[in-house]
Amino acid sequence: MTSIKQRLKDGGTSIGGWLTTASDEVAEIMASIGGYDWLAVDMEHGSAGIKEALAAFRAAERHGVAGLARLSSADPYLARRLLDGGAAGILVPVVESAESFAAFAAHCLYPPNGKRGVGLSRCNTWGDAFQDYLTGFAPLLVPQIETIAGVAAADAIAALPEIDALFLGPYDLSASLGSPGDLTSNQFKAAIATVKAACARHGKALGIHQVACDPAELAAKRADGFRFIAYGTDAIALRTALAFPKV
Repeated sequence: MTSIKQRLKDGGTSIGGWLTTASDEVAEIMASIGGYDWLAVDMEHGSAGIKEALAAFRAAERHGVAGLARLSSADPYLARRLLDGGAAGILVPVVESAESFAAFAAHCLYPPNGKRGVGLSRCNTWGDAFQDYLTGFAPLLVPQIETIAGVAAADAIAALPEIDALFLGPYDLSASLGSPGDLTSNQFKAAIATVKAACARHGKALGIHQVACDPAELAAKRADGFRFIAYGTDAIALRTALAFPKV
């Protein structure tokens, strides 16, 4: 996980995938493909609970892929439980102020940098790696910018030392701008440019979710400056692969 954080800090790119099903078998299928740095369990729109998320982490880790979780809200106590269960990082939806995210992030970091509770759990091999984890681990923390208010606060959010990337939610953002699903409007493009500039000023990666498994689209996103990309969604990829031809 440290390598992903360092890669982003050094200006590199990290590609992951999105898990909306509560299936550790699907997680392992995706992780074993090769190419993914991380898999994010979607606990906002997906069906996984804590038990299923931890099973997905274990499946991904078998293939050297980091397990992340996207929360349903900035719930610090859920974040603590997921981190104790081995989550390498947390994504938080609809972040609209630096102050609120800083307060959340404090629960993900151990004292003296935060106030995460110290315990013996899977994250530190139930105590076997206690000291190494306590002093050497820092979670990947990624706020999602999905509203007009989030865009307005992007510079202050990007300035937070705890975060590694700002992750755009294009569909929610377009809805907040009054044109749901319109990713081509001038307002939408201006909002993206604002967030991109904030990331550049503060040395943070710009992230986005690409739903379709389209290599050409992925290459275009990378060329456009996106460096933390969720490439593909399990359920959509399955439906696309199994779709009957139209006759």
